[in-house]
Amino acid sequence: MAGGTFDSLAGKVRPGTYINFESTRQDVVGIGERGTVLIPLIGHSYGPAGEFISLTNSAPDAQLSKLGFSVYDNNDQMLLIREAFKNAKTVIVYIPSQGEKAKAESGKLKAVAKYGGSRGNELKVTVAQNLISGFDVTVSLDKKTVSFYEGLLTVEELMAQNDSWIDFSGTGDLEEIIDINLSDGKDGVDSIGDISNFLDKSESIKWNTLAFPLNPEILSEESIAALYEAVVKKIEYLREDAGKYRKAVVANMDNPDYEGIINVTNSVVLADGNKLTPDQVTAWVAGADAGASYTKSNTYVTYSGAVDIVGAKTHEESVAAINKGEFFFSFSEAGEVVVEYDINSLKTFKKPKDKTYRKNRVLRVFDSFAESLMLNFPPNKFDNSPIGWDVMEGLGKAILKQFADTGAIKNADYDKDFLVDRSKSSADETYFNIGLEPIDSAEKLFFTIKTR
Repeated sequence: MAGGTFDSLAGKVRPGTYINFESTRQDVVGIGERGTVLIPLIGHSYGPAGEFISLTNSAPDAQLSKLGFSVYDNNDQMLLIREAFKNAKTVIVYIPSQGEKAKAESGKLKAVAKYGGSRGNELKVTVAQNLISGFDVTVSLDKKTVSFYEGLLTVEELMAQNDSWIDFSGTGDLEEIIDINLSDGKDGVDSIGDISNFLDKSESIKWNTLAFPLNPEILSEESIAALYEAVVKKIEYLREDAGKYRKAVVANMDNPDYEGIINVTNSVVLADGNKLTPDQVTAWVAGADAGASYTKSNTYVTYSGAVDIVGAKTHEESVAAINKGEFFFSFSEAGEVVVEYDINSLKTFKKPKDKTYRKNRVLRVFDSFAESLMLNFPPNKFDNSPIGWDVMEGLGKAILKQFADTGAIKNADYDKDFLVDRSKSSADETYFNIGLEPIDSAEKLFFTIKTR
């Protein structure tokens, strides 16, 4: 007797019994990857304006030619990246504006820095006779070689190398040049419009937490107030209108009172003696928030590399700060610098947002669950029919189980906590009723000891 599988359209010629095996299990796409911090490099002295530059923890200096500095250099903007990388997997940076490009000319050769800013003034070009043929061209930055080309004959050959630091131009044979230093590079001035444009463009890329350091030495008090208002509106829009569950970290903001904003109100001293400002600390906090899973709280997490606190709070000040929705650092019993309480700035509790919404771990559960729904329930994937509803409910129960198994939620009732509202769902509209009870960390421990 014939057998095997069959194609329902082509059929079979011979009589027989044909069997197809098909899985009815609905795959769960999963949960969006966490660990990405976004930072605007306000006041940076080199690099392409208006471009998102992605750096990874495994190769932080891969974009050296765009930033003009190593992440390990003594530079205020690089410090932000280093602090974020203490917890983040990926840091995306953005340079709001660039100034004038440094340049130099010698004989037939013209050299212009690839990007604007004063850092370009540290670039130098040397053209030396090659012992065999042609010339060797060296590009150095701050006395360190960043590009080297061997045995070139003409300016056109040098131009064809497409150097990542300098745009060369000219015609004819290369000539020996001892050294030419580029000069006249000037920093740009980042305006409110430039930074607001960054906030608008940030909608187009994927990130978890924004560090928003607004240096009062660069920006006026009025500018900082306007930009803080803008970032709160942007985060509210992203979370509540665009379905993008992002957060931002600010410093010493006056009453943000929103779960998507973390407000840092003191800072730390690093082991090298560097006293950070609250604005600089936003980078570490953003990394800690983005890098934490939805089953982890950052309460009492140690600030790696910190040895002291700038603006340590007394007990009374700490209580008041927590009630005002402030994120700050304190000393543990072991004398380490730790996060006092992993909370956001929400301080007004009313329906539908109770006190649980101020806890960042809980919010990470809510945000991760919402992102999982976005991934698994795109438009036009399921039929809006009883059969489609059954499939969607099955998928929803699988998501609930995934969160329960990882310790993100508790008391999940798989028969009741993810249901299609069949009385309201019709045409192209489907309504769901979902129950979710997040697990928080044990952060307030009360012991009653009866002595005998």
